[in-house]
Amino acid sequence: MRAVLVSLILFVAATAAAQERLLARFDAPGAPAEVNEALVKLLEARQRIVTLEADLDAADEERRLRRLREDALATLATEGYFAPSVRVEADRDESARYVLRIELGPRARVGKLDLVLRGAIEAQPQRIAELRAAWELPVGAPFRDSVWSTAKSRLLARVQEKDFAAARLVDSLAEVDADKHTVSLHVEIDSGPQFTVGELQVEGLKRYDRDLVERFNPTRPGDRYDVLQLLEFQRRMQSSPYFSSVGVVVEPDRQRAEHAPIVVKVTEAQTKRVSFGLGYSTNTGPRAEALYRQALIFGYPYTLQTGIGVDRTRAIVYSDLLLPPKPNGALDSLGVLFERTDIENVITHRWGAGAARAQLREAKDATIETRLALNLQRELRRNALTPEVPGVTSDTAFGTYTWTRRAVDEITDPRRGDILSGTAGAGISRDILRSLTNNVFTYTHARYVRYQPLPFADPKRNVLIARIELGRTFADNADIVPKDLLFTAGGVGSVRGYAYQALGPRAGTARPGGTMLAVGSLEAVRWFGAEWGGAVFIDVGDAADDWDDMSFGRGAGFGVRWKTLAGPLALDVAYGERRPDGSGGRWRLHFAVAIAF
Repeated sequence: MRAVLVSLILFVAATAAAQERLLARFDAPGAPAEVNEALVKLLEARQRIVTLEADLDAADEERRLRRLREDALATLATEGYFAPSVRVEADRDESARYVLRIELGPRARVGKLDLVLRGAIEAQPQRIAELRAAWELPVGAPFRDSVWSTAKSRLLARVQEKDFAAARLVDSLAEVDADKHTVSLHVEIDSGPQFTVGELQVEGLKRYDRDLVERFNPTRPGDRYDVLQLLEFQRRMQSSPYFSSVGVVVEPDRQRAEHAPIVVKVTEAQTKRVSFGLGYSTNTGPRAEALYRQALIFGYPYTLQTGIGVDRTRAIVYSDLLLPPKPNGALDSLGVLFERTDIENVITHRWGAGAARAQLREAKDATIETRLALNLQRELRRNALTPEVPGVTSDTAFGTYTWTRRAVDEITDPRRGDILSGTAGAGISRDILRSLTNNVFTYTHARYVRYQPLPFADPKRNVLIARIELGRTFADNADIVPKDLLFTAGGVGSVRGYAYQALGPRAGTARPGGTMLAVGSLEAVRWFGAEWGGAVFIDVGDAADDWDDMSFGRGAGFGVRWKTLAGPLALDVAYGERRPDGSGGRWRLHFAVAIAF
């Protein structure tokens, strides 16, 4: 590795004749990147010393050079170089008056490690073994002072995160043998007693009762202390509409280790909020939304959410009543809505009421979300181009259960992992007493998305996204099935190259939806920088009432990606292959973005 010249040029404003030169610079041939970075930071911190002033005499130069050399030796020691050679020479390159040439010599490595864990943790030998295995500066590793400090802090944090809230570092020593270029490390941690949690001590409540806080608490008196449980407690409360800030801690008092109180400090949020939103999608065009939320109803901690939304294909008015969470984290809600849609010449009016229970659980390396919903609704469907033909009216009661598992490295910008979702449901129409066969339906739907870094390229810049979606509704009479439980394909998130919901069985000039769905997609994304990337993709899919009627639409294209806090936004151009029914056969632009304010 060739010599790396590290220099810092300071402009001295004392006089117009001041020279733009340094007193000294460093030259450290073969130095690792972290050493060069440390030397640069040293020069930045010593600007006053390295600035070449007009009235600087020889004695001042000698004093400053001696100080800079001492600082360099101290900096190199923090990087594991305890016996370097530093020579001061005239700078032939004239970028400074002097150059401090550094020969690093061998880097010291950890030669011996002594981790001592004492206290109540000694009764947990498996835990001790796991903590020692996780130590971040093992024997043979290059010694760096920053890694040494971080390793001690993280070891202590790992001890404290479960059972031992009052653990403390009682001794640490790094003993250097400069001749052998080794460092002997000694760390001693006293775990203290094993903690169990007790009752809640709640501070800051004004509008709400203590019982509301208890609903979010995943612990019970006598449970072992676990900081992850306390963080989950805090997350649940913080994500609710009741509180603007939440702090959850257990005081590390060794005298109160048994049934240590959980101290909860809250600041209550405003009970009323109004929000508006604007957006645009090539699926549904421009849209506008308004939402009113009130988190305290008649003195009870119920949340009322009422909103309206309008876009090119849909108008909706809804109102939901959200109940406080159950102790297990389940959220119950009640709601009513009216919705009008006009998609592919099918106009649908829907009036509905329902109840739902949703729950989010943390599993190993994944989150599991479940939702059980029961609905009563009336739906009127008719062909927009033949208003004189009577529509189809259905009154149904149905229930659905949805299970979703997310196991990705990042929620908003996944590069590795997968998402699996499945829904099953069943329903009956109001004529169930007349005919059981013709008035019962069942519904199934599954979706799987896989994010996989490409093995032959930089995994941070390249990712392959595979998606498959399957659906099946069983009904002798499809007219009784709500439109949301029938299937169409096409557009963003489905088969690009075709209009929104333009793939599916026809009924004259309309597409009412089919009882079968199959969609697949393969997309490769390349990130060129921190924010911008490109993609190529191919989509295929269709909806029908019978497998033999499937005529898969194929779309392929390319696009750009722009990374935002909400996730990558996509602008795609896709060509949809012409199909027997006349759809496709053209290029389409697909884009979706939403702005809330």
